[in-house]
Amino acid sequence: MNVGSIVKYYRMKNNLTQAELCEGICSISHLSKIESNKYVPHEETLDELFARMNVEWNQELDVYHTYREKLEKFITYSVYYDLKSMEVLYEELEQKKDYLQSTDLVNRYELYKLRFYLIQQDRQKATQQMQILSRLDQTFDEYERGAAKVFYFIYYVFVQEEAKAREIAGRLEDRNGRVPQLFEGEFYYQNAWLMQRNTEYGQSSYFAELAINQFQKDCNYLRLMHAQMLQAVNFANRDLFLQAEELFKTLLRNARLMDEASLYEGVLYNYSMLQNRRGHHNSAYMLLKELKSLMTPEEPLYTSVLIHMLQTASEEGLEMDHLLEELEVLARGKDDPYIAIQLTYFRKKKFSQHDLFDYCEQIAFPFLKEHGYIGEARRFAWRLANYHRSIGNFEKADAYAIYFYEKGEKMT
Repeated sequence: MNVGSIVKYYRMKNNLTQAELCEGICSISHLSKIESNKYVPHEETLDELFARMNVEWNQELDVYHTYREKLEKFITYSVYYDLKSMEVLYEELEQKKDYLQSTDLVNRYELYKLRFYLIQQDRQKATQQMQILSRLDQTFDEYERGAAKVFYFIYYVFVQEEAKAREIAGRLEDRNGRVPQLFEGEFYYQNAWLMQRNTEYGQSSYFAELAINQFQKDCNYLRLMHAQMLQAVNFANRDLFLQAEELFKTLLRNARLMDEASLYEGVLYNYSMLQNRRGHHNSAYMLLKELKSLMTPEEPLYTSVLIHMLQTASEEGLEMDHLLEELEVLARGKDDPYIAIQLTYFRKKKFSQHDLFDYCEQIAFPFLKEHGYIGEARRFAWRLANYHRSIGNFEKADAYAIYFYEKGEKMT
């Protein structure tokens, strides 16, 4: 531990100048070297300095070890994705942040604060923490440098700065063994997520499998389920339907057993997407119906669930007026052009097919394509391709089909 930093911490806490603290004990220059950790003081000097500040050195050692243990717990919670425990301990550590910043625990404390903000998906605090770490990284030891690279990689994946994320990933992969073993599974998982977001499903499957194997080895069961979810979505996007369904069924059971409500909801949603792709619309509708019953209209995913229920009901020929009415209520409370696009689409779907496809071609598809709703745009492109093929307009049909396939899986 950096004894000098702790001397400085208590001196400033007691509003003492260096001259006031060291008078009759040592010179100001000597104290300055102690406080800057350039010199380790004799035990007698240290006892006298702490005695003048009414600090018991043995008690101080106990305090230091207590907070080192708390920080180690904070690190463990982050690795095993125990956000609730992290939140409680974060508040406790923040109350002693001045003390922690005066010790040699500061680097790991600040590093794992970044990890905490990333798990919370708090972009503003994570960005601020990146700035703090940029001022500390010259003082990192080898372990801290390895952890920092992984956390920086996760940050750039999170904020969708793909070029920077891939640059860091490349450097970590080129130097075999430089990813700390504690973070191997997380590094593979984040790589898989990055690839999936860019529709590189084959590459994503490769990294997801590495993550699954590592999390199994580490007995990191919650993160294992997250990686399995990612892999199930990859399988679905690669039309490996049986493998995807097997994983989704396993995840539904395990998420329920472990009382992981948000994960269970995510599995229901993605499993319903798989069933729709397979043409099993009734099964998809039942999954979405269960999911909707678990949510409130205020939740961000609720609107998406409602829209997909409408799409599924439409495909299956189910009654959808009550869903359309609910979407109309949501649209009145939100200034969201995406909801307005979907609402108009389903209204037109009840009446004229000609008007419906005119609207899809002139309004809905261009909006979805421009604003990055790639999955939705592909679905609309497929409908438009089939429609134009059915009326003999093969040039337009081919153009929409090309968009559909080009925006599918990227081969690397």
